[in-house]
This record gives sequence, structure tokens and C-alpha cells, in this order.
Amino acid sequence: MISEPELVGGTEFPDALEPVPFEPSGPRPHRPWLWAVGGAVAASAVWGAGLVAYEKHGEDRGPDLGGYRLGVDPCDRAKLAGLASAFGSRGETTNPITVEQPALFRAQCMVPLEGKPVPYEVSVTYTLHRVTDPGPEFEALMNDPLEGGGDRVSGVGETAWFSDGGGFGGMKLRVLDGQAEIELSVSASLSYEGTGPPPEPPRLDPAATRTYLVEDMQALMAALKK
Repeated sequence: MISEPELVGGTEFPDALEPVPFEPSGPRPHRPWLWAVGGAVAASAVWGAGLVAYEKHGEDRGPDLGGYRLGVDPCDRAKLAGLASAFGSRGETTNPITVEQPALFRAQCMVPLEGKPVPYEVSVTYTLHRVTDPGPEFEALMNDPLEGGGDRVSGVGETAWFSDGGGFGGMKLRVLDGQAEIELSVSASLSYEGTGPPPEPPRLDPAATRTYLVEDMQALMAALKK
């Protein structure tokens, strides 16, 4: 029996594999084991090609997106039932600004809330990282005072931060869930025409706003997987 190294080794063959001289006067030697050798080599080649194809497929597939969908409008998926109950009914949303590249998909849009005495605006940002792990960068930014900092929130996504904006507009909840990064922020929408200092925006209740943001974020995360 020929061992595996003899089948897949170098270019030199042992004497047993040297061709037998042709003898016209006698019958051609019957050597069925050559077919076995050829079949083993062919099978090895097919198996190797299949392995390469499998490895290439695995590389092309990229990281697991956890069910999150590409090419969606996050404002269409964001029903914002909690925020709407507190700040006013939903108005007409803007068309999302999108970036779609092999490395990531990102969509950002605005949802107006027709509240009284002033209207509010909710910004929705959805980023799906298709190649790299966003975890280390997410943690670094959440601890960066230039990004507003904030408090860690449990029970939503893998990691979440809430920033109250000092009690005024711009309260936001930012969540990382696997390869998906999602942000909801709410602020008063004030227009000012006149002289003198602009009017002070109404002060929001951080605890209540945080509750609404968490509820609406959980619903949005589920909707982005449909």
C-alpha cells in the first residue's frame, strides 16, 4: 500500500511507478493500482479546491450582523411611541442621509414632534459596521468629554450611554449592539427672529426622557431586524 506522502510529495516517483517498457509480443501488464493512485490524487485535488472555496466564502461573509438589516430607513422604523406621548405627535420625517460602503452602512434622519408650547425634533442615526469591531471605539468615545460623556445604561443592547445635555435640549441615548450602533436624541426645535438674546429652551426632565428613549430604542432595535 502506498502511503500518503508518496501520493502528494515531490516530483520524483519510486521505481515501482516507473513505466514498464512496451512489449509487442506479450499482453499489456494489468496494473489496477495506478487507477487507485490517480483517483486518490484527483480526490485530493477536489477536496483542496473545496477547502479553498469554503475559506474564501468565510472571508467574504464578514462578521455576523446579528439580524440587523442593510439599506433601511431608520426613521420609518422608529415609531417613537414613548417620546411622542411626552413631546407631541409625529410629523413628517425627512429622507435619510445614507452612506453605503463595503465597510459600513449609515443612515441619519429627523423626526419632528409637534409639541406644545414648542415643537421638538428627534434625530435618528443607524450605523451598521460590516467589517471591523466597533466596540473599542464606542467605549472610547463615550468616555470622551468632547462627545458629551454620560451615564451607562443597562438593559438595552450590549453597551449603552445616556447624556442629559445639562437638562436642556440634546438629550441622547447611544447604543452598541454587536455590529450595530444606534443613536436617538431629542431636543427642542426653536426658531428665533428678532433682537436681543434668544429665548431659553424648556428644561426637560432627564429621568423621564431617559425612560422614553430606552423604550423607543428597544422598539427600534427590533424593527431594524425585520
